[in-house]
Amino acid sequence: MIAQPSHILSSPIEYLKGVGPQRAELLKKELRVFTFADLLQHFPFRYVDRTQFVKIREINTKLDYVQFTGKLVEKNVEGAGNTRRLKAYITDGTGEIELVWFQGIRWVEPTLQEGKSYLVYGKPNFFRGEFSIVHPEISLVDESSKEEITGGKMQPVYSSTEKLSAKGLHSRGIEKYSRRNLTHKLSEVLNRLISTSTNSPL
Repeated sequence: MIAQPSHILSSPIEYLKGVGPQRAELLKKELRVFTFADLLQHFPFRYVDRTQFVKIREINTKLDYVQFTGKLVEKNVEGAGNTRRLKAYITDGTGEIELVWFQGIRWVEPTLQEGKSYLVYGKPNFFRGEFSIVHPEISLVDESSKEEITGGKMQPVYSSTEKLSAKGLHSRGIEKYSRRNLTHKLSEVLNRLISTSTNSPL
């Protein structure tokens, strides 16, 4: 029997390719996303230009948002209570910039690894002669992401949280899982249609 679109869309979110039980639980709690249909109907509220990359030394007050890659050289948690914050420092060989989180520290901190390379996107702030980025979108750079990073594109922006972002479910991640699974499910249906057609008697 060929899988119907309604059956595909009702697939539980934890069974989608690459999602798994931990991400699925967060999607349910944070965004009320329970099925593939819910994920596809979690629409972006705007698009941003992710085609442009800068070097850290090129960051200036005229740039509303910046995107760059660099190596994480240090991270630490400072303060207590309402003043508690996570700081990380990224360098790309041309300069160094501070990244700061005031919320979601327990989720973000374990994902940051010193010595690893990251893709960073966010709004630069200039204070006391230095630039920093508060609550940036940050992704580990690995072999699977290099093609996306060098290509760049118009990026849909989805509602997310620090907990989701820490598990790779920021705007970039949500788009990736939606697109990957849509392609995968359509391929499944097409293969079954071809198989059924080939095996049917004339």
